[in-house]
Amino acid sequence: MVALNVLVYCGPGIGLNAYAYLVRTLRQFLGHRYAIIPVDPETLRREPWESKAAMLVVPGGRDMPYVMAMHGEINKRIKEWVYRGGRYLGFCAGGYYGSEHCEFEPGTPIEVVGDRELAFFKGTCIGCAYPGYNYKTEDGARAAEAIVDRDAFKLPAAFWKRDPTNVRIYYNGGGYFLTDEFLGRHPAKDNAVVLVRYSSDVSDPRDRSKLVSGAPAVISCRSGRGVAVLSGLHPEYAWDFLAPSSYTQPYNKHMVSLLRSHDAYRRRLLGAMLAHMQLDVDKEALVDHTSTEYSIRMPAKTPTFLVPARVSSVAAAATTMYSLRNAASARGQNDAAGIIDMVLHDIADDIHIISAASEDCQRRVPHAYQDAVLLASALDPALKYSLSGLEDMQPEQDAIKDQSMLVLCTQDSLPGTKETPRFDMKLAIKHMQENKAHTVGSWLMYSDTTNSTQTFLEKNTALQALLPNGTVNVATIQLAGRGRGRNAWVSPVGCLQFTMLLRHPSLKQAPVVMMQYLMSVSVVEAVKAQKGYGDIPLRLKWPNDVYALHTPVGDSSDSSESTDPSYAKIGGILVSSSFKAGEFTLLFGCGINVANPLPTTSINKLIHEYNISHGTSLPAMSMEKVLALVTAKFEELYRKFLVDGFEPLLQLYYKNWLHTDQHVTLADQNYEKARVVGLCPTSGLLKVKSIANPATVYELQPDGNSFDMLQGLISRKTNA
Repeated sequence: MVALNVLVYCGPGIGLNAYAYLVRTLRQFLGHRYAIIPVDPETLRREPWESKAAMLVVPGGRDMPYVMAMHGEINKRIKEWVYRGGRYLGFCAGGYYGSEHCEFEPGTPIEVVGDRELAFFKGTCIGCAYPGYNYKTEDGARAAEAIVDRDAFKLPAAFWKRDPTNVRIYYNGGGYFLTDEFLGRHPAKDNAVVLVRYSSDVSDPRDRSKLVSGAPAVISCRSGRGVAVLSGLHPEYAWDFLAPSSYTQPYNKHMVSLLRSHDAYRRRLLGAMLAHMQLDVDKEALVDHTSTEYSIRMPAKTPTFLVPARVSSVAAAATTMYSLRNAASARGQNDAAGIIDMVLHDIADDIHIISAASEDCQRRVPHAYQDAVLLASALDPALKYSLSGLEDMQPEQDAIKDQSMLVLCTQDSLPGTKETPRFDMKLAIKHMQENKAHTVGSWLMYSDTTNSTQTFLEKNTALQALLPNGTVNVATIQLAGRGRGRNAWVSPVGCLQFTMLLRHPSLKQAPVVMMQYLMSVSVVEAVKAQKGYGDIPLRLKWPNDVYALHTPVGDSSDSSESTDPSYAKIGGILVSSSFKAGEFTLLFGCGINVANPLPTTSINKLIHEYNISHGTSLPAMSMEKVLALVTAKFEELYRKFLVDGFEPLLQLYYKNWLHTDQHVTLADQNYEKARVVGLCPTSGLLKVKSIANPATVYELQPDGNSFDMLQGLISRKTNA
């Protein structure tokens, strides 16, 4: 199973800034391939996280709350997982916590001394490396001089470009590691390789009059087949995270400007640490950005274009646009562009509504107006996302709305590919009109970059009420895409990501719980129903994931050494619902890997592999075409479902699913073994028969874990 989750500890003890900055940085370095997921102690204790986790990261904060929250079973699971091949990365407090012994500010009022259970480093982490640490101020912060041992990383020399070996890195409260080599013990018996050292200005926490030279600042420790990297420094902190006014001591008042001048070197050091752990680092995070204002600028949100796609009635289209304009209020003229600023003040966003410019050879949205709205007051969406769910750990503060822009278009005023280079709206509408549907895909929304297509419609209820039934919201990049549970959705370019709005009547024969199954089978059948594509190996994993049987072939670009066929996830469905006046409002969030080979595989890679192994020449599919096919197929199946329910569609579902005769273990039935026999067409629960007593049938539901729906199943007996 491909491990694509980077888990970030977010329980008691974390520093909120340390956690938020870490999540933003991990998204920049690893978000192209991995899902960055917060986990609390209960998740680590109760859920089956290990099989899908690529790395566990513990941020800066306070080590003792970590000890109290994760002692015993959690630490045992983490330690065993790393030994089997997992990765642990600890910054500052996470570095102390990953050592066998912690010695923090000995002999002072804030002393913390004791053994630690993880013990990836078989020795002591002692700190603070520099004096002056204070939990309540930034007095202990420094731009520490770090000496990088490039040979220890075992990376190609070209990776480092022409970076100096002495680099300035943010420091605040971290320790250094008393390795055998540092202590002069020969031969060394511990398991540590020193990657980075402090310069000669560190002092001994036991006696501040003693300077220490070459103290280990970052170490790598092997544990079985896994690795732990422990750091007393904060290479995950970029200079633009920091407020210069917070640093007033003689040794740190110029810290931010010094860190800024070394930022490219810091990024390559952090990239080297991740690459040393055999993670796939986004090359964009490593390049020099000498001309940009920020260390790595997060992609800016772009306008959302709205256009009638399958609507044939001119009057209906005009009515929708009038209703949207009428709901907005004039804020006044935007001086930057000379445009009257019409704003729909919704719950989560202030939505600026503008009609697309209709003249040929003209941008549909003036640059000045777009920048004034979307850049001037923009929040960092990754930071905002990273703090979601931690409200009880933060002081109360007024909510700050996002600023969004909705551009009303006709089919004559659609943006061209220069304005939306990664999705051709004209081509999408062409395919949607060729693959007909009456409701689904009636209107098309598209933004190149947004926070989340799902959240934008779910949280802005005034906009949601105004949008026509069947509206589809598409984005190329989601800065905070959502998956099931607490999962994030990885959204590389080439992944078709959309949210579909559907108003569904409350009908006994068409239960709303079955709608996720309807969408997942629509995705698979939309592709396989095309002439020649029937044997493309797309499958369904209960309840809402799309998988593919991926077989690397001779000229495949697959980076894996294995040539054996394996199943890989290439899509997922997330459905949220609300109910009012006898009607459900459903939002189907859907992500499908169409053209991106990473992080797993894609539809087009499957087509490529199929062509090679079968001697065919099936053309690849565009995202615009797949969108049209999926929405048309959904409406075809939905119309049948409204009349007859899901039972007539069961055979189509079974034809594509992975679970026929699969064996599962029922944890709540004394680990009884059972065999999958089908799906309940009214509840969506998995039906299994006891292997020991075939007359006993159970219906299974997931236990709510976010990592593997087929682990932790909760059963109920239906007959005996």
